[in-house]
Amino acid sequence: MLLFAVVALIGSDAVAQLSTRSNYDGNFRLGTRPTQGDAALNFVLPIIDMSDDNGSDAGLYKGNSLLAGDMLTFKYYKSDDVVLRLGLRLYADNSTYKGTGADSSETNQIFDNEIKEVKSRTTMREYKLALGAEKHFLNSNIFDVYSGGEFIIGLGKDRMIQNEDYFNGDKMYMNSATGTTVFGIAGVVGFNVFVAQLPVSIGVEYGWSAKWIFGGKTRVRTETEVGGTTTSQDYFTQEGDFLTNDPTTLRQYSSLSRREFNMDNNHSVRINLNIYFGTGK
Repeated sequence: MLLFAVVALIGSDAVAQLSTRSNYDGNFRLGTRPTQGDAALNFVLPIIDMSDDNGSDAGLYKGNSLLAGDMLTFKYYKSDDVVLRLGLRLYADNSTYKGTGADSSETNQIFDNEIKEVKSRTTMREYKLALGAEKHFLNSNIFDVYSGGEFIIGLGKDRMIQNEDYFNGDKMYMNSATGTTVFGIAGVVGFNVFVAQLPVSIGVEYGWSAKWIFGGKTRVRTETEVGGTTTSQDYFTQEGDFLTNDPTTLRQYSSLSRREFNMDNNHSVRINLNIYFGTGK
């Protein structure tokens, strides 16, 4: 509701930037249809969304309903009937710390296995780009039907480094990394309804989509030294593949290949809200 209130307030100013057409019956403006050079802020509310948190189903993205993690989505009118679409997500979450344990004779004598030095670094990154185009068929100032297509490419990388040195000379080093690549395509059909004289339209979009997910495996490398004996390990794990009934224990592989493919109709049915503005072209 807040969004619609803001639209109502800015509507009188924004409408002047757009080309408007006259109704043939009585020269009353029934809508503000965008034309070549105009653009739109695009907000997407999924009605049906089969994607899980890892995006493993065929729905290309969950939309843009102003929630954290949603893609930024925009439209640009290359011509009166051809529209370019853009979706973008840039995500990063990094943390680093380094510490030195208290060095006292009492600590060394009683707690000789306490941590002397620790170095920790965690990075999580995800970049997604969605590109598409729409072909519009009606010139009505009220009703707008279109079809189109889009593709998405995404790259994700999670990494964790944890190095611990102890007062008694022991050490434990661990380095893990998980990389994921996503590629998807979709064909869509939809319609928009222009709202009164406001530079606003609301509509519904649905279609077919397919997605390929490569990677998702985690490579773990460890090096431990206990009592002067050094042990090294290098193996792969994956989420949801448990060695025992203990969910904290993952099966270890010397080599691992992993990919997923999903395809279906109407994995994502979306409500679109577009707020149009002129670009001065």
